[in-house]
Amino acid sequence: MGLFAKTFGIQQPESERLRGIETETEYRQRWISIRVMYFTAYLVYVGFGIAATCLWPYLRTLDPEAGKVFLAYLFAMPSVLQLVGSPVLGWWSNKLSSVRYLIIPFLVCFIVGQIIYALAEEFSSHQKYVILTSRVLVGVSMISCSIYRSYISAATTVAERTRTTSYLSLAHVAGLLSASVLQPFFSALGEEGFRIPGLFRINMHTSVGWFCALLGVINLILMMPFIFKDFNIALKEATVTNGTGLTKNRAHLMKLRGLPITLMCVAFALLMFVYAAFQTLLSPVALDQFGWTNEESLFYLGILMTAGALISCVLFLLLDPLCKRFGETNVLVYGAMLALFLSQLLMIPVGSTSISDSVDSVNGTIGCPISQEWCQSTPPVSIAQFTISYTLLCVSFSIGTTLSQAVFSKLLGPRPQGTWMALLTCAGSAARIVGPGSVTLYVILGTYWTFGASAILCGAIFLWMWVYRNSLQPTPPPTADTAEELKVLNTKQ
Repeated sequence: MGLFAKTFGIQQPESERLRGIETETEYRQRWISIRVMYFTAYLVYVGFGIAATCLWPYLRTLDPEAGKVFLAYLFAMPSVLQLVGSPVLGWWSNKLSSVRYLIIPFLVCFIVGQIIYALAEEFSSHQKYVILTSRVLVGVSMISCSIYRSYISAATTVAERTRTTSYLSLAHVAGLLSASVLQPFFSALGEEGFRIPGLFRINMHTSVGWFCALLGVINLILMMPFIFKDFNIALKEATVTNGTGLTKNRAHLMKLRGLPITLMCVAFALLMFVYAAFQTLLSPVALDQFGWTNEESLFYLGILMTAGALISCVLFLLLDPLCKRFGETNVLVYGAMLALFLSQLLMIPVGSTSISDSVDSVNGTIGCPISQEWCQSTPPVSIAQFTISYTLLCVSFSIGTTLSQAVFSKLLGPRPQGTWMALLTCAGSAARIVGPGSVTLYVILGTYWTFGASAILCGAIFLWMWVYRNSLQPTPPPTADTAEELKVLNTKQ
């Protein structure tokens, strides 16, 4: 019981109290607000994860003529809207006194989008466009990712930033895992389900929308002023620690360190790109290289992906102590970027026997298809290679996406980070949109070109980060002399 209270309770450490930055009441309120943001992150990814597994069956039920191309539009819509909307909303968030004014409209969009999704079958026609409308609204709500990342950066001290960012990533993974766990319960309702007289039907498809809408309502209540309060402890820490009169406007004038900031954006985008590409290639590679049936592929890949998600959860919890033990930069460079490079290098096939000779084929339906000519001359990827590579990718992705966000935030210093976090989100969104295109390269040219090119790209970024690893330290707050100079500059504006 004592361990539970220590882990989940909110009690200001003695070291923080002695610093005098905030009172115990302020500390408690600040961490309540941070945990509300954790729930928001969880909510967004629950909605995303559940849709990933049930959207296609639901669409086929509503409109059997809707093809996979339209499905691709449905999946791409949230990322496209996030890419387009994040910079504008990030800039706007810097101008507002509270992130609540942006988060609440996004939550309303999420709730309405999920309700429309649940009621799509009640429409007499154009049901696939009703689903598209739902995805547009849910996509709008996903823009909130850059907003809550920005808030986490402002509401935490430098010492708290890595741990808080890792827990935010843990909330994302917990949302995806919850989606996988909950789906069988929704499936138990079946296609027919039951109808609420005079209203609507609840079945295995529509129950998903109602459940997500309920979570959205809970999140909306948590964002009310009597629970959620805005804090900017980062700016206050810089002011108290250095004895300067640093304000929000003066923080804007602090010099930006272009090279390390750019490097973090590139690293974050690369991690998103490789992860999205590999996730898309999982099934094609398994079916081609190992001769698995569709059923075997779903079973074994399900086990692999679940194990990868659990590894990610453990790493998120261990990340803060690892960084304290080995240094944040070392964990990022070696634990993330080197692991990413090795994960792609391991997928390059070795041997002298071609895939076509090593995998039995029955009428061309099992194994590497005849239409892929490279199968006749390319060795297969072994199951051991595949498993180790995916494990390294999960390790790299978990560590890299978390630390790249944390380091990026620390490099920016105590300035408002809404616009900057939006740009980082845009980099990730663009990478997730482009990543699945690697399937085309795989189909046309095969594993040598696909994973060879990826290994070269990852190796180049790893070397770049290794060379400039000493520049990835947090930006120090301005000294008293610098603050006076900023004050003069600010007066002249």
